[in-house]
Amino acid sequence: MLLLATMECADHPGVGARIRSIAAALLPHARSDKVRARVCLEPSLALEHSLAHVCLSRIGYRDAAFDALLAASLACEGANGCERTPHRQLEQEWMLRVWSPSGAPAPEARGLIGRTALALPADLLTMRKDALYALTHAAMYATDLGLRRIRPPRAAALIAEEVEAALAACLDEPDYDLGAELLLMIPHLRLPWNASTRLAFSVLARVEDDFGFLPSPGIARERLNGLSDEDRERFIATRSYHTVFVMGLLCAALLRSGLEPLEPPPATGASGAILALIGPPEPQPAWLAHVLGLDAVKRDAASSLLLSICLRRAVLKRDLAVVRESLIVGRRFDLLDAPFPLQAAQLLGRASAAYGARAGERLAAVERCGLGGVEAGQ
Repeated sequence: MLLLATMECADHPGVGARIRSIAAALLPHARSDKVRARVCLEPSLALEHSLAHVCLSRIGYRDAAFDALLAASLACEGANGCERTPHRQLEQEWMLRVWSPSGAPAPEARGLIGRTALALPADLLTMRKDALYALTHAAMYATDLGLRRIRPPRAAALIAEEVEAALAACLDEPDYDLGAELLLMIPHLRLPWNASTRLAFSVLARVEDDFGFLPSPGIARERLNGLSDEDRERFIATRSYHTVFVMGLLCAALLRSGLEPLEPPPATGASGAILALIGPPEPQPAWLAHVLGLDAVKRDAASSLLLSICLRRAVLKRDLAVVRESLIVGRRFDLLDAPFPLQAAQLLGRASAAYGARAGERLAAVERCGLGGVEAGQ
């Protein structure tokens, strides 16, 4: 998939040669006897087993014998005997288009995109990772890794605002794997880059420069420092390979599309008020170290992202008083016209209706008794 995504960048210095070198190394694995056996034995999973072959074929490394085997499996009676969620069905059709560009309809032709997470408002207070991955994968497959333009089933501005709100959680946890996939939605859906999404990418780039790779969740520098060079390389390859590849996909998309310069907005003081509510978290997250190194104008430009981080922290702690204070600050600086503040305000309304004046205390007490909802991010 990475090679396929980088083909449009093959003219950049060194990229074309690396594509050819890696493709040559992958070919015997993509079409090994083991893969052929799986395509034979499991026709309902034939495309999944053939993904490497399909991508290599699209970039010029075809194999007629393997194509015939895959075609025979897809034509058999049990080939459609696996029920899939909408974004997984999009993945199937994407693989068919990659393998045979005229062999599958555009996803919007049958309304399939309208049944994916792209068409549904995200539950940002819960921020379930499976739902967010469904969102990012739907954009990835519907747009052929950003190589084809689609008309999203909802207003692009709404999707962009939800991406920004979800990025707040990814930066604060941190979960750079999901964060990079969310950022991929910007070039894939041709959404505009704003100060907040640029800030998020800058944080990922800073972390990557610091580690030498983009780490997956749970990888601590202390663990890496205690390893030999060989063990460190093996540890990174087994524990962080997906995050590294997603960052590669994101950089390829940026090479294709580029970034237009932004007009700097005037400083407002909003970031200072929001950071005061967040307080000095320990340990200091990478996003905060980056933000504190910016000038006031750049900090204020990303205030909506900072407000989402502040609200998320308050919701996770079930501290409705801070939720309310954050919304008051957001109103003062005209930051409430976004999905996360809206859902946070709705939470306050529900809690007040359910528990009365002491809603925050009662909600927290109910959860301590084991009667609460699902923890955000789980």
